[in-house]
Amino acid sequence: MPERRVPDRGRAGRRSRRSGTELSRRALLIGLSVGAGGAAGWALTSALGAGDHDEPTSGPGVDSVAARPYVPPEGAVGVTEPRRFFYGEPGDSDGQTFGDLYLPESANPALPVVVLIHGGGWRDSMGLAYMENQARDLASFDVAVWNIEYRRVGSGGGWPTTVADVCRAVDHLAEVSAQVGGRLDLRRVLVAGHSAGGHLALWVAGRARLPSSLPGSRPVVPVSGCVSLAGVSDLLRAEEAGDRYVAGLLGGRSDTRRQRYRDASPVSHLPTGIPVVCVHGRDDEVVSPEQSEAYVREARRVGDPARVSLVPGGHDPWGDITGRVWHDTRDTMLAMARRPLGPVG
Repeated sequence: MPERRVPDRGRAGRRSRRSGTELSRRALLIGLSVGAGGAAGWALTSALGAGDHDEPTSGPGVDSVAARPYVPPEGAVGVTEPRRFFYGEPGDSDGQTFGDLYLPESANPALPVVVLIHGGGWRDSMGLAYMENQARDLASFDVAVWNIEYRRVGSGGGWPTTVADVCRAVDHLAEVSAQVGGRLDLRRVLVAGHSAGGHLALWVAGRARLPSSLPGSRPVVPVSGCVSLAGVSDLLRAEEAGDRYVAGLLGGRSDTRRQRYRDASPVSHLPTGIPVVCVHGRDDEVVSPEQSEAYVREARRVGDPARVSLVPGGHDPWGDITGRVWHDTRDTMLAMARRPLGPVG
């Protein structure tokens, strides 16, 4: 599919901010490079795993990739101007099936990938732009970031189109990697999403074990981990708690589409077989923290390495990329994306 450059609207601002954040970024990366950050952070997740929205309340081609060592840099790196790639024909989707790829200005030949999925109640009123700061920040720590768009309710989306689009966007990483010199390490793909995007990220996390009747089964690019930020894991529970956006996604209320509500809920498709971390604001009045807590309880019950982390704040404490909540969550994402692979990858 065609790709084009996306204007780098924040370049001037980043230059002025870079000096103020250089030391903290450098310190973090040095810690990661000697294993004090990433390994320890993931060890805690593994140990725990062993044992709306205004908002309502509430594969193939991957196994053959040759192993290439990942060496983290000694300090923060610059980020190239994002490149836009379409994973679907623009004319068939009103130009909504695309992703913006952020690459670090490094020589690393094997970049882990973080897929970012924005939220917004699955509606067309909000797009991927609100994840741009997080995308640039993550990429400056020497990972590739794939910030994706998808069709939403009100612009051609809904069940199952919205979910299928996100799965296609993840699979398209195989083609994107080929167009950037094979620099993406498709064995290390972390998916992360906020709110409705958290629902979509959790769906992608479990898609390898889905029946063929559901969107996204038989992935081309399986993911190696998932971070859900205030994600909706149980759509039936969300509607019962007052979430008025779920019905828009699923084309009706649960009293007439109860099976669809179950089918579209990530909690219905456990285990995923991969590590999942659900991060949630303690004071979230849009998506109840119980959405994350209940998902993790069930995931651990069936043997998944999952954990929940309740953090200070409401529905979006990650919006401030200079804040402690984002920094801690970013550390978790980086640790999961960089974690060593087992014998079977």
